[in-house]
Amino acid sequence: MAKATNKRDIEWIAKFEDEDFRHQLSNSILPKYMMSTRWYAAKTQKAKTCRIEMKMPFQINDQEMAFFITIEVNFEAGFTEYYFITLALVDSSDQIDDAKGEITPLELNEERGLLIDALYYEPFRKALYKQILSQKIVTDGNTKILFEKGKVLRSSQNYESSRVLGFDQSNTSIEFNGKYFFKAYRRLFQDANPDLEITKFLSDESDFNNCPKYAGSVSWIKNEYATISIGIMQERIDNIGEAWNHTLEMMKGYFERIQATDMAPEDIQYINKFDFNSPDDIRSDFRLLIGDDVLEKVEKMALRVAEMHIALFKNKIDAKFFPIPFNGDYTVWLKNRIIYQLNARFILVEENLNKLDGLAKEYAEMFVSAREEITTRFLAFEESQLNSSRIRIHGDLHLGQILMNEEDDFYIIDYEGEPESTIRDRKVKQTPLKDVAGMLRSFHYGVYAVIFDDKLNHKLSREELFEAGEKYYRAIASVFLNKYVTTAMNKGLNIGYESEIRYLLKYHLLEKAVYEIGYELKARPDWVIIPLTGIKQILED
Repeated sequence: MAKATNKRDIEWIAKFEDEDFRHQLSNSILPKYMMSTRWYAAKTQKAKTCRIEMKMPFQINDQEMAFFITIEVNFEAGFTEYYFITLALVDSSDQIDDAKGEITPLELNEERGLLIDALYYEPFRKALYKQILSQKIVTDGNTKILFEKGKVLRSSQNYESSRVLGFDQSNTSIEFNGKYFFKAYRRLFQDANPDLEITKFLSDESDFNNCPKYAGSVSWIKNEYATISIGIMQERIDNIGEAWNHTLEMMKGYFERIQATDMAPEDIQYINKFDFNSPDDIRSDFRLLIGDDVLEKVEKMALRVAEMHIALFKNKIDAKFFPIPFNGDYTVWLKNRIIYQLNARFILVEENLNKLDGLAKEYAEMFVSAREEITTRFLAFEESQLNSSRIRIHGDLHLGQILMNEEDDFYIIDYEGEPESTIRDRKVKQTPLKDVAGMLRSFHYGVYAVIFDDKLNHKLSREELFEAGEKYYRAIASVFLNKYVTTAMNKGLNIGYESEIRYLLKYHLLEKAVYEIGYELKARPDWVIIPLTGIKQILED
């Protein structure tokens, strides 16, 4: 690899080789920067040690050098996490896109510079893009970084522009040429990221078109047993936003039409939970309240989810993807995982009871008092009664993971899996109905997000809103299930017969609702009433 010739950058590289500086970097400078970011996941945990696990010099241009860095953080609680950072040295903040990229001033031989996260430095992004196009393995001693180019980048694609996108959460996303997104994984796992595995598989090995096309990736070849995903390049999907926002607007329209027509909620058609209905099975007056266009969109989403699962089911060669049956090992894994999470949720709710009031507190107390019943439901899982298949699934599917375009079509994104899960747990093959349960929970979430939105000035009483909302949810769910199950069965996706489908849906709906409690209490406590409402209704069913 070429070396920097600029005097300051030569000094910067030399400083990086200094053991005292690296100690200061890993124990003071970088931890402070990480705490200021949204992607550092362990802000509430006390770190015991931090060390630079991997460093790779990366040539920006003839005069500038950056570094790829991985940080190993050991916590007093007894676990370890790994993070990815890019480092470069510039003259001033004028050279970077956003103050979020500033790490610390750095003095080299009485000349001041600014240490930055290089993803916010346009020359670095240009070099990164070109390196992916080159499709090479870059080595430095025993360190190897693989840059891979996907099929959609195989034709000549010269660098034009790039920008860091504003939604900096668990990852950092960069748009290249207005056509591609590069997602830098900030928290790393000691294996390939499922987002990369599934996106590449669906893009290159299947006929499923409603997901981002794989355009490339960056991976650290740690050893012969571990290749760690650093980032993925995907083709940009033209869209008008997430399905979540559009669904909320559709749900608001439903409640507005009820109020405008003065229809009594008790007169709205009642649909049994887990019924399978086509839009034509819904009474015409109810369809007018919901909107035929809404039912069409729900069917289209169900179709795309089914097509994704069919594509993941079809592979019979690659061990990472071919379908397998339920067995005792899976049952032990499932129960252990859920009970561990459930116990953590009970503790979390009990610790936060005094912060809740009104209906949220009432439902939280109900949840705590139902501990034995909920635990029994989860422990009752019995694989010997199940004949369907397990496959690789999305794992964290909801309306926020689906993009809508101007033609009212839908694209499924973000295949990383549940953020709380380990990398191995995210890759365990499960029933595709867990993804379906995630979608149903998301529809239920939307209904109650509208009901509990005080800014909407509902004229209906809380009881009337609950009745009207529940009837809407059951109608939407029945249409989604009908389209999904019909499509799946017609294409040979083994999801079992109706009794097995309903059993697995009930099980995973409860699992999803319990999972949601943790997210809401940590991120937005005012919303915890929504998963608690879901749990209450599941228990009363």
